Parts: sequence; structure tokens; C-alpha cells
Amino acid sequence: MHLMTAPASPSKQLYLAWVEQRIEDFKDSISRDELLEVADDAVQELYADPEGQYTLTEIVLRDAVDMLLFRRLGLPTYKQWLKLCQIDTPERPPESTAHGSAAGARTA
Repeated sequence: MHLMTAPASPSKQLYLAWVEQRIEDFKDSISRDELLEVADDAVQELYADPEGQYTLTEIVLRDAVDMLLFRRLGLPTYKQWLKLCQIDTPERPPESTAHGSAAGARTA
């Protein structure tokens, strides 16, 4: 998803990279015709938006397709993803923990 405006935290950057990889993997797994159908659906959603007087560019269309696929794939929001990561690896130190002391404690 390419709508980042402010620098993101390291965990948010990880999440955005994870989401982008899931979407790109899905795009690679479908045929060109299927991808064009998704693009058509994304264009319809853009035009259905009452505030959406869009000049369609490749960037706007790419972002619209990615957002549509994000929803269709049922990918978690950042907060949901972060909780899943914490459940998956409970020993992971909080982001505010100094790397030196936490790394030594986990490898000892």
C-alpha cells in the first residue's frame, strides 16, 4: 500500500511490507484477465465514491487495486497484525527495550 505520508515506526514499516508482499503474491497468482477484472472493480469503486472526482493515473489505479485486494484477502489492520505478532512470539521485547540487553537475555 503506497499511501504512506509520515515516517512509520519500524513495526509499521514491517507491517506495510508484509501487506504489500501478500498483495503482490496474490497478483502473481492470478491471470492477467483476473487482474484486469479486479482493476475494473477498483475503477467502479472509485467512480462510486461521491467525493471521487479522480483523474485516473496508474498510481491511483494501483493503489485502488491494492486496497480492494487488501479487503478481499481479509488482511488484518496494523493493530490486529501487531497483536497477532505478539501472540505468535510472546518473548519478543517491546519496541522501547534496548536492543543490547534484550538480545543478550534471549540468547543466554
